[in-house]
Amino acid sequence: MDYTEYLSNDGMKKGKLGAYKTHIIKNIEKIGQKKLVIIGGGEEYDVLMQALKQLRAKNVKVPDIAFRVTASESEVSEQDDIRFISELKGKSASFYALIVAPFTPLEIQLAGMAGVQGTSAQIAAVLRNQCGYTLDSYCEMNEPSGLGMSLSNSRLSKALSADGKRAAGMENSTAQQMAAYKDRMKGQRCFILGTTGAKLDELNGLMNEHAFAANEFCDFFTRTPQRPEYFLLTEGSAYLGNGKYIEGMECFIDGRIKVFEDKFKKKPTYVNGLGAGLITGLPTFRQAEAEYDTAKMFPLYVMMQLALYMGFSEIYLYGWDGLFPLDIDSDGAARKAAEGTVPGFPTGAKQLIEQVKKYAESSGSKLISMCETSGLSMLDKVEFSDVDLSASSIFGRL
Repeated sequence: MDYTEYLSNDGMKKGKLGAYKTHIIKNIEKIGQKKLVIIGGGEEYDVLMQALKQLRAKNVKVPDIAFRVTASESEVSEQDDIRFISELKGKSASFYALIVAPFTPLEIQLAGMAGVQGTSAQIAAVLRNQCGYTLDSYCEMNEPSGLGMSLSNSRLSKALSADGKRAAGMENSTAQQMAAYKDRMKGQRCFILGTTGAKLDELNGLMNEHAFAANEFCDFFTRTPQRPEYFLLTEGSAYLGNGKYIEGMECFIDGRIKVFEDKFKKKPTYVNGLGAGLITGLPTFRQAEAEYDTAKMFPLYVMMQLALYMGFSEIYLYGWDGLFPLDIDSDGAARKAAEGTVPGFPTGAKQLIEQVKKYAESSGSKLISMCETSGLSMLDKVEFSDVDLSASSIFGRL
């Protein structure tokens, strides 16, 4: 499910348009003579511009926009006059902030699933804690207001529920197939392969082992005949154009994704990306997808659960150094890492890894990092050169 796709729905646009106008009118006295700064982008920004235009056409005295603001340094742009949020420090008397960002739990979940970083609450926290703003100095525009927005959110909720039901049905259809994997790899090791910090020559060695990979890992397949033993598909876009690579492997597929099942060498095993997951006691898959911090690592989380479900005794994480391209502080502001350092993981992601580590240890398994990021510092770390691949369990997989 794509957050931006659902936001494009005409019903949602109309609902937000009405809500935005309502919020501005309610806060017009607080705004006073201050200029406006807009925090947020995408289609919500366009809807807000439409709301301001309509209010001015009705002679509502709405101040001019000074510039746009972002809580992520990756979005700063001189050309579009988008500035980092730190520029608002101490300037609440001059600039009133309008925040257009995910507000409701449903919006936050959809945004996380689409890789959109920064909720309305997080941006508001940065304004208060780092810029000296008060509740009278900003407005969270996506706070529900009016029947139109309520109806639009209700439609989104029904669509999400329908996706969950479909995925649950697909998961049930291969439940016995999944059960056959239970604990069958006890005493063995595996490697969960990422892409952001990966090197092809090293991957070739690791793919001779029991290995998991997912989604955009397909990009490596044009450069090597090597294949991981298990492949996870949680993003439909990774299947389009890459089906010929995926269909020959042992696949686990999110039940929300439609594939040409008859083309697969072995019937795929389905998981419900909006379901409970495979390991009782760990956060559910749906919980993991509900926020950016953990939704960003959702494929990694599913693969860790698969590895634990299969009973692997040693689970190595390789190639996850740049999973989060920026350092995200406790309020949610995202900054570029210091030169020569690898960005860490945000708080939510680190907490999830800690939970998986604790479960693994309780079940006789161990998580091991082969990455440079401090985001995995809670795990024991080994260098690639220190891993003995001379007796790989699988050779020359093509």
